[in-house]
Amino acid sequence: MPKIVDHDERRKDIASAVLRIIARDGIRGTDIRSVAGEAGWSTGVISHYFGDKHGLLAGALREASEDVAGRMRAIGKRKSGQARLIGLLEAGMPLDEERRALCRIFYHFSSEGMSDPQFAAELASYYRAWRNGVADAIREVQGGGEFRGQDPDALSVTLVSLAEGLGVQGLFDPDALSPRRLRARLDEAIGCLMRCAEAKPQRVRND
Repeated sequence: MPKIVDHDERRKDIASAVLRIIARDGIRGTDIRSVAGEAGWSTGVISHYFGDKHGLLAGALREASEDVAGRMRAIGKRKSGQARLIGLLEAGMPLDEERRALCRIFYHFSSEGMSDPQFAAELASYYRAWRNGVADAIREVQGGGEFRGQDPDALSVTLVSLAEGLGVQGLFDPDALSPRRLRARLDEAIGCLMRCAEAKPQRVRND
């Protein structure tokens, strides 16, 4: 009886191999031959599933986005309230080796996305999903009286920008911004925003 091939699983395995190479060597070190060696498949198999280098990169970016999305769904199921909000923001920050690798991958693709519409669209979808998840968490904590008068969608833009900005600095200057310090700065900023909302309730403009 012929062996049944799970093509989706094989694509996922190959995309994961691409992500490992990008995290280690960058996009320039990624080609069909290097991916074949990393994944343990022939160059013919790699080409069959992804075509060329651009197809490999597009598949890898999609896999990275789905990885982060899966983390965020798991956080939503396990946590609630402020813990959920912080967990969602930390999902896109370099706080451990796995998340550090994912951040490196997204930053590599950010430069490519400036000139590649497919990469740009995938990155836009990733940020949109991150903001939407954070906005939902904000609505949840507003039910407990936090962030009164704030527009959840507008505030999610601020908080995601804060988390990513801290993450970029932590990735390139880990001696100054260790994971512990990144968490402390994030918690401090969220606390400040909550106190400001309590002191002077106002609606953030959503231009």
